[in-house]
Amino acid sequence: MGALVKSFLLGLVALVLLIPIGFGLLTIGLPVMAALLALTVPVVAVLALVGIPVFLVAVLAAIVLAVVFGVLGAVMAIGFVVVKLLLLVVLPIALVGWMVSTFLAARGRRGESP
Repeated sequence: MGALVKSFLLGLVALVLLIPIGFGLLTIGLPVMAALLALTVPVVAVLALVGIPVFLVAVLAAIVLAVVFGVLGAVMAIGFVVVKLLLLVVLPIALVGWMVSTFLAARGRRGESP
């Protein structure tokens, strides 16, 4: 219990000391902030005039690239599906058909009827 009271009193003393220090820093900091604001207004104006068009061009370039790569990706995906379908479905069926036709042609050449 004594440690709790000691901590409470130390916190109270710290607040008593920090409040005047905060007012002093506030008194010094506000004029400094006003001077920095006055110095940054021209810089912000130039950045706004120059930076906004550059930003818009960059955004438009990013949009164009995204559309190009999106369409390219869609076309390539369709191409991959077609190639996969060709390799996994059409090619085995064609191979089986070729083997059957070769077998039937070989039997036909020997004179056997199918």
